[in-house]
Amino acid sequence: MNKVLIIDDEPWAREVIKALGEWERLQLFIAGEAEDGKSGLRLIHELAPQIIITDMRMPGVDGVELLKQINDQFPLLKIIVMSGYDDFIYLKQAIRSRAVEYLLKPVDPMELNSALQKCVEELGAESKPAVMLLQPLLQFSSVPETDRYSALKQRALAGLFELNKPAVLQALGKMERFINEAYPEGLSGEQLERLVADFEALLGHFLIQYESDNLLLTTRQKISVPYAGIAEALRNIGTLWCEAIDKIEAIQKTKGSLVIAEVKNYLDCHFLDPIALESVALQFYVSKEHLSRTFKAAVGENLTEYIIRKRMEKAGELLLQPHISIKEVAQLTGYPELPYFHRVFKKHFGVTPGEAKKAGKED
Repeated sequence: MNKVLIIDDEPWAREVIKALGEWERLQLFIAGEAEDGKSGLRLIHELAPQIIITDMRMPGVDGVELLKQINDQFPLLKIIVMSGYDDFIYLKQAIRSRAVEYLLKPVDPMELNSALQKCVEELGAESKPAVMLLQPLLQFSSVPETDRYSALKQRALAGLFELNKPAVLQALGKMERFINEAYPEGLSGEQLERLVADFEALLGHFLIQYESDNLLLTTRQKISVPYAGIAEALRNIGTLWCEAIDKIEAIQKTKGSLVIAEVKNYLDCHFLDPIALESVALQFYVSKEHLSRTFKAAVGENLTEYIIRKRMEKAGELLLQPHISIKEVAQLTGYPELPYFHRVFKKHFGVTPGEAKKAGKED
């Protein structure tokens, strides 16, 4: 069963959600509750839920900041957002954070269960287990040190996804120097285990994206061994990461250097962002000509058409919401210039946004 975490500063609101959800039918159970964003993030780390139901107006870490942090640290979580306010800023952040649904309070039972059903379906459609990018296991005495550690991990992971061995080794070298400065007396055995676990999680996330279960299993067997110190641990991590890059490159040569499923997944996550053929080609280290030809052959529409279709589908959904204006829909779907949005929408659907909105009201 999938786990659900409810985050709301009002106890009665949490009770309402618990009462309205069809948990047994959907094979869900409530793993925990939190009264603010800070405790919510802590419980996400501790409980590893698959679905979050969160309010937006909370003390401390509010919903906007919470969604940003969830999107950065737990990108595979399914999010349902609630708000008692008809607030465009909140809606925009919910969409940018890939929230499954945005519900206005008082929450309608059918809308809640429909959103939960959608979460369950999306989780079921994912063929691979979720590997979440959790908070660092290795702890530091100050926020700047923690931020530096996270930045170096991110740099190493970027090199890994770029299949760039020199970049990986350079980042790990900087990591070694940083940890030696932060811990001049060295790391204890437990701290070394946490360091290795951090990098094992990153490598696992990388390998799952490439659907390499066998490689993930053998790598875990190699990485989870005792080490004499920081240098040996990071040196072994570097060796294993480079081996993973070599094996992924060999797999890619066998089945073709460009995996269209990965490109589609990237587009599905980023189609609301400023994106173009050139930027996607850079992301996957291929020429835009090769990307264009390969994508069109596999999908049946070119990359630009795919992005526009995804945006227009989202625009069509948003226009059905009576509290969202056409201008706001345009902004939310990546069209800051309203006249251009009108032209694209009319070309795609054959009607203007205003006509579509009016028709939605009449239905």
